[in-house]
Amino acid sequence: MSLQIQLEKNLTQVNFLESTMYDRYDLTKLVRKDERFVIRQGDLIITNYYIGERRKKGLRYAWLERYGNGNSNILVFGGNHFIIPLGNKTIVTHPEHGTVIIPLEKDKLNFYTFSKALD
Repeated sequence: MSLQIQLEKNLTQVNFLESTMYDRYDLTKLVRKDERFVIRQGDLIITNYYIGERRKKGLRYAWLERYGNGNSNILVFGGNHFIIPLGNKTIVTHPEHGTVIIPLEKDKLNFYTFSKALD
């Protein structure tokens, strides 16, 4: 319970887009919407395309849950990867891996993890 309260404080007190608390990677000018890409943030893998035969490659879909009591737009993977959909951008933040700004809607992204991963 104290972790959830701490996370709520962090999410309301830190401007992730302007903060220097975390490494920030703004891919807005680097990623072209017509090119395939893979972003890895620890055990979370994000692509803008479907990975076929993912099980043979040791991957599975990442289970994303709604943050808090389920009313939030923020999604969580593994308790510490926060996925924040913002219109035509998606922000992914993690306390160790930093913040990544992806210039695509969340619905155009696929989230995978390693088959045996425990975060």
